[in-house]
Amino acid sequence: MSSRNAIQKVCALTAAIAGALLCSAVHPALADEQFDVVARKGQITVITKGHWHVNKDYPWRVIVGDKTLDKSKFDFDETSASVSGVPSGIAKLRGAVCEDGQCVPFTKDVAVE
Repeated sequence: MSSRNAIQKVCALTAAIAGALLCSAVHPALADEQFDVVARKGQITVITKGHWHVNKDYPWRVIVGDKTLDKSKFDFDETSASVSGVPSGIAKLRGAVCEDGQCVPFTKDVAVE
């Protein structure tokens, strides 16, 4: 094997490992026209797109198994809603986003490590 081939194989392997590590650290759970949902270990974040904003008045909630995290556990700003302390498993996320007086409530299943 030439040194050039060896270097190419090492680079390909390094890229594959880096990609696997990145994908295991952050999971883009779901994407909609209005927002993205990102799951990290113990955390879920909703990030709005374009002119959409988070509806802070909606009764946000995350349910995993028998544990429920209500709106009081979320951190909100104009364009994001985030909740930490989410147990691992399939979480049912409820929230809402709005734009120009139009609000869209949603329920999403999110895989959390």
